[in-house]
Amino acid sequence: MALLAAADVLDASVLDALRQLRGKAQPEFVDHIIALFMETALTLIAELKNGLAKRDIALLHRASHALKACSASIGAASLSARCKELESAARAGSVADASAHVSAIAGEYARVEAVLIRRLAEPRAAQTETATPLYDANP
Repeated sequence: MALLAAADVLDASVLDALRQLRGKAQPEFVDHIIALFMETALTLIAELKNGLAKRDIALLHRASHALKACSASIGAASLSARCKELESAARAGSVADASAHVSAIAGEYARVEAVLIRRLAEPRAAQTETATPLYDANP
């Protein structure tokens, strides 16, 4: 398996934009969002696995939809896309390959989680220096 660059797994500009929401860098805010995402994603992946075990199409649809939105909100586009595939299949009632979808989602989440953990481990100064302001307060 080839190693993916962090940029292939997570669009850092999304988290940088969140950091700048109030006009100044707020790494603690983003750290909190990352922690909430990881906690929520693990719960939703457990729901996907439960839905798979029970052959519960409604649960597969609901959990994949929620994880799709959470993933997109932090810049994990590939994870979001994988969730969208399962969501669409579940909506159509066609989840014969649900096991492959859930495995792919879990694998992609593991890659996203690794990038997020590395980001949380960065010194705050490095996080703030790389953030690009969303607007110029002094035009």
